[in-house]
Amino acid sequence: MPRLSALQWLLLVVFLVFYGFAVFAITRDYYLRNPIQVAQAPVAAPDQGVPEPVTGNDPEQLHQRADSLFMSQRYGEAARYYQRILELRPDDPEAYNDLGLSLFYTGDTAGALKALRAGLEIAPELQRMWLTYGFINLQISDTATARAALERARDIAPDNDIGGEAVRLLGLLEQAGD
Repeated sequence: MPRLSALQWLLLVVFLVFYGFAVFAITRDYYLRNPIQVAQAPVAAPDQGVPEPVTGNDPEQLHQRADSLFMSQRYGEAARYYQRILELRPDDPEAYNDLGLSLFYTGDTAGALKALRAGLEIAPELQRMWLTYGFINLQISDTATARAALERARDIAPDNDIGGEAVRLLGLLEQAGD
């Protein structure tokens, strides 16, 4: 193994310091030019002709179909399935949450908030619904309501994924200065 002289060691240290500074400066510049922004709601996929009729009386099968439509960004159709589920099981808080998101993504913000409020009356301990309620209020710039809902979601269980997302959204609120 070759031995380095004092001058070579000095040059190596100067290079490493310069390299570290350059990486820091480039990373800092990137984040200053590209600030983190609140995610925008996805745009609903266009409906494919005449919507299929919602039939069936098995809430589990209806939930599977609605979730499939939701994942395909066919929010309007998914919302009809979630509404059918709520006709069969009016005390299903997950269906209220999913209906709220579906309605929000179709542009029916008032209907989304109404569905979420109804679900929160049934299950005020459901962390995911508080997160959804806070997210939608954040999107419509109702920062006071968003903050309260996100803090509630965080406080229910701060160490799980939903609590982590609530903390992230609260951080975005803080960065925005609200």
